[in-house]
This record gives sequence, structure tokens and C-alpha cells, in this order.
Amino acid sequence: MLAPTYPAANTAEEGRRFVTVQAASSALAPATIGARVVAFIIDAIVLFFCRLVLGGIVGDVTIVGGLTRALIFAALGFLYFGYSWTAWRASPGQRVLGLATVNAVDGATLTWNQATMRWAWLFGPSVVNTIFDAQVGGALGGLVSLIVLGYYIYLLYTAATDPSRQGFHDKQAGTLVTVRTAA
Repeated sequence: MLAPTYPAANTAEEGRRFVTVQAASSALAPATIGARVVAFIIDAIVLFFCRLVLGGIVGDVTIVGGLTRALIFAALGFLYFGYSWTAWRASPGQRVLGLATVNAVDGATLTWNQATMRWAWLFGPSVVNTIFDAQVGGALGGLVSLIVLGYYIYLLYTAATDPSRQGFHDKQAGTLVTVRTAA
């Protein structure tokens, strides 16, 4: 037998949820573009050292070796960002600067689905470029690199011009990079 529904009770519950989400989202202070870029540079330095170690382990200079390194480094980058966004709410570079990557609606910790989407929109083109360059290289590889560079300029532009500082990748994943505040 179906339980009776009470429209007034459902409306009240929806109202409470709306107020809670509205209060949480209005309290989120978007991070500045400069802080986000510096955090990214810190993360890039950490991953660069990981790449040096990986290059020492997988020293094969053939196309297969380059492709293997590219795929392993992509998986390492995914785990680095995916884990830190879902477990710590921030990558190590973001943590140093007091930033957090959160759900844009309610400020909650990212789900793995959101972290995967954000990583794919943020780093996917770079991974494709690395794999493509390892396989093709030359002028065509250079052209793909320029297209990817244009994409990253677009991401920076969208984040800089949006009032909540959400770049295209943030909007696709439903995320927001914020300044951590004392609760």
C-alpha cells in the first residue's frame, strides 16, 4: 500500500533544503585566478619530479616507451588530483595556499564522479596531446599542441571572467575553487 503524501510537508522540506543550499553557496568565496595559477604551478612541480622518477624507471625511448610513460603519467596525475580533491578537498598546491575545490551547489566534498569530470576537462586535452605527440610528433604534433594551448587559454579566460571564478571545466563538473575560511 502506498503511503499518503502531504504536499505541505514536502514543500516545507524543499524550502529548508533550498535555504540550506543557498546559505552554503553564498558563503563560498571564490579563489582568485592568481592563487589558482600558483597552486597549479606547485602541483606541476610535484608532478614534474614524479615524472623524472618515472622516466628513470621506464627508460625506453621508443614509441611504445613514450606511450607507456604517457599513460602511466596520466594515471598518476588522475590519482594525484582525484584523491586529493575527494579526500582533502584540495590538491597539495591548493592546500598550501588555503584553497579548496568543492561542489559548486552546496560546498560539499567532491564525489569521484565530479573529480573525474573535472580532471578530464582540465587535463584530458593535455593527455591526448602527450599521447598524440609520442605517436606522431612533427608539424602535426605541434599543431595539436597549439590547439591544446588555445584550450588552456580559454579555460583561464572563462575562469577570469566568470563572477564566481568558475572556468569551463568547473562548470562542466559542477565544481568551485574557493578560499578556505575558518568555520
